[in-house]
Amino acid sequence: MEYVIEVSDLAHSFGRLDVLRGISLKIRRGESYVIIGGSGSGKSVLVKCILGLIKPKAGTVKINGMDTATLSRKEMHKTLLKCGVLYQGGALFDSLNVIDNISFGLVYGYGKAQKEAYKIAMKYLEAVDLGPEVARIFPAELSGGMRKRVALARALATDPDIIFFDEPTTGLDPITTCVIDNLIVKCTKEVGISALSITHDIASMKRISDTVGLIHDGEIIWEGSSSDVDTTDDPHVRQFVDRSLTGPFTKS
Repeated sequence: MEYVIEVSDLAHSFGRLDVLRGISLKIRRGESYVIIGGSGSGKSVLVKCILGLIKPKAGTVKINGMDTATLSRKEMHKTLLKCGVLYQGGALFDSLNVIDNISFGLVYGYGKAQKEAYKIAMKYLEAVDLGPEVARIFPAELSGGMRKRVALARALATDPDIIFFDEPTTGLDPITTCVIDNLIVKCTKEVGISALSITHDIASMKRISDTVGLIHDGEIIWEGSSSDVDTTDDPHVRQFVDRSLTGPFTKS
């Protein structure tokens, strides 16, 4: 079985605060893995460790079979070129219009000529259901949902093997949330891209996930399929999914 991401016994701390406590997970090619958990449970730190933005205190991270700790800076850069990221707020460049935002990685990461990069950017703008009339608009002129779609187009434009989604539907209305979720499903099911997502949105999690991992206190304490979420009697999952005030998360 081919894994695009393999995390083994990953641990990290900030001073005396242990944030990750020996996390292990594997993501297959074409799989959509969704991490759920409360604020401060270590979700974002885990993703930053996988992407090399934070060097973990212990454990290993493999991307496409390569141990990232053994890679040179050049090799790590090449590895990360095959990863796309959709940040929580979109993280578009305010000073660049839509087409320049989408083509940014193509021009400055892959060294493509602007004309070729624009052609690819327009293809992915259409792929996220936005028309050519949006190409010259600046981020400040876009709605929240449109910004997320442009950010997704930018993440897809470099033809990644893996996309990381950080709270992809936060702040969006229910209909726009469904649109973004459907685009994520399209990426994994039709294009075959692997996805690692962080979300607090339970409905969204059920729509986009193949596998779900619940992280608590720096550990993945439960893992199962998206259908298992509704049938498991694990008290942590039940409290989190049911949004109950009573359970292991709120014990005094």
